[in-house]
Amino acid sequence: MKLIVTGSFDESSRHVAARFAEVIREKPDALIGCATGSSTVGIYRHLAAQYEAGTLDFAKVRTVNVDEYMGIGPGHGQSFAHFMAEHFFTRVNLAPENCYLVDGAGDPAGETARFRAFLGGNRMDILMLGIGTNGHVGFNEPAPVFTAGAHVVALAEDTIRANSRFFQDESEVPRHAMTMGIGDIAKARRVCLIASGAAKADAVRRLFADDNIDPRLPCTILKACPDAEVVIDRELAQAAGLIQTQEESN
Repeated sequence: MKLIVTGSFDESSRHVAARFAEVIREKPDALIGCATGSSTVGIYRHLAAQYEAGTLDFAKVRTVNVDEYMGIGPGHGQSFAHFMAEHFFTRVNLAPENCYLVDGAGDPAGETARFRAFLGGNRMDILMLGIGTNGHVGFNEPAPVFTAGAHVVALAEDTIRANSRFFQDESEVPRHAMTMGIGDIAKARRVCLIASGAAKADAVRRLFADDNIDPRLPCTILKACPDAEVVIDRELAQAAGLIQTQEESN
């Protein structure tokens, strides 16, 4: 697991986009794992810019989303399917049949089986992740043990609070989600986790505190990944105590 510290959040987004572009150029039919949320918007913007410039082709690229809220369908404005359409799918030449999405309005048992079958038969060439304030990746929340495969999870209260900013009211935030499991994340050929903002400082600090892999801090699974980068800006690195502030270095 490698730490990458950039000068700004936009630089972090550019860095991750460059990693994805590199994989796609090497393997035009790459399977890329896609995350959602404010941390990923810049990544998709930079990838779309490369497509618009004619330097990156998505015609054969396959995508799979890390997670999805359960109880709301793809037409809901806060579904991750809607997010992907708005920020990525409609901005590049991805073929719709190459984009795997969980149906949040579907039967949970059926969607779990379908998701597990897809992930069991396909290995991601590169995966982007964000990180929750409690250290979750995807919607793998802190727990006594890891869950290896795709599953429905009850969202932690701090996750619900953090995500309520996207809804009119906290009561509207779905209480359950479908997520790929820790085992699915660990077998990705390459993982890029991006984070920014003071709220993520404690989780990032704990991630680098020792060499332990702990289900109570799910992001620590990155230590078991064959090729993982944690990409953060200087401000977050300082807040997490990973680099000195200017005052400390003087």
